[in-house]
Amino acid sequence: MASGVVSEPVVVVLEGAARRGAAADVDGGVTVLHAPGSGDDTIVAVAVEATGQVTLVSADRALGIRAQAAGAEVVSPSWLIDRLDG
Repeated sequence: MASGVVSEPVVVVLEGAARRGAAADVDGGVTVLHAPGSGDDTIVAVAVEATGQVTLVSADRALGIRAQAAGAEVVSPSWLIDRLDG
């Protein structure tokens, strides 16, 4: 997906106080998950359980390594910003 536009499904994982920012729900092709503990653990679990390609947008190197080991492609936040600005 790194060469295309952002496509569904999109999953956003919120942890800690950020969970108050949006209800855990699915709306308009975006799934919001509330991490019960570590957001990183939830993100890796999503990658492991996915049946298709997963593209993780993150600047966190340690999370990126874990996600790649789970089969995800990892891209930087600038990758997403470039697609949203276009």
